[in-house]
Amino acid sequence: MRFCLALLLLVAFIGAAATVNFDYALGSDAYLGVRIVPRVQFWRADAVLDFPFGLKLSGGWLIPITSPLESLKFLNVDLDPGGVRFNAPYLLQTSFANIDFHERSLVGWAFNGSLGAVVGPESALFFKTSFFSVCIDSEGQRHAGLSLPIGPMELNGFTSSRGYGFGVLFDPFMFFIIPGNGFRFAVERKNVYLIGQYLDGNFSVSMAWIGDEEWFLLGTDGIEARLKLGKLALMIKLQKERWYAGLSFPIVW
Repeated sequence: MRFCLALLLLVAFIGAAATVNFDYALGSDAYLGVRIVPRVQFWRADAVLDFPFGLKLSGGWLIPITSPLESLKFLNVDLDPGGVRFNAPYLLQTSFANIDFHERSLVGWAFNGSLGAVVGPESALFFKTSFFSVCIDSEGQRHAGLSLPIGPMELNGFTSSRGYGFGVLFDPFMFFIIPGNGFRFAVERKNVYLIGQYLDGNFSVSMAWIGDEEWFLLGTDGIEARLKLGKLALMIKLQKERWYAGLSFPIVW
């Protein structure tokens, strides 16, 4: 039954895919199989998907190698003056001291960022005007700040669950510091970002680049990449609990 279901899904994905690849990867999560990597663009939506199906080298059925959330590498919906993103930050989201960035978060906003929400491991609501901002999250943490617009730049002073701080927002760059606690910086564009922070005695960093059928994801918890070398692609995933590395060969265009 699992084989038939996976086969039906595979046929459906092939119809929508940009490229069908044959994969061979070694490691603790080694597998042999087929990978479909479509870049889906319609209306104002842009998404990069990743569907690997294979036989685990230790035996088993034809099964997806990753979870549904892992298969959605990138989603951007431009609803000017609002929008939605998954697995990519929205600069205003990272400027609130009590919201940590998580790679499996969905963030949406409206009215040029005046109103927004984050849904994920740490859900939150935020509201912002030219001179005032406030945020509260699912853990009960809070942020309230005052802003001073100076041309295209904003200077911020705020109080939060992590303490008093100040920062600057100058698209595409953000930086804030909480004396005695730490700091955060972020640079982001639609499919490129870099976020680093040292807060509450913990350091974390996350960066990503998303291409049509390529990506490079680097975080505190590991590395994942799919990089094309001509027609071939190099695949790698290094995490504490699992790893694999191998090659991907295109078989259908």
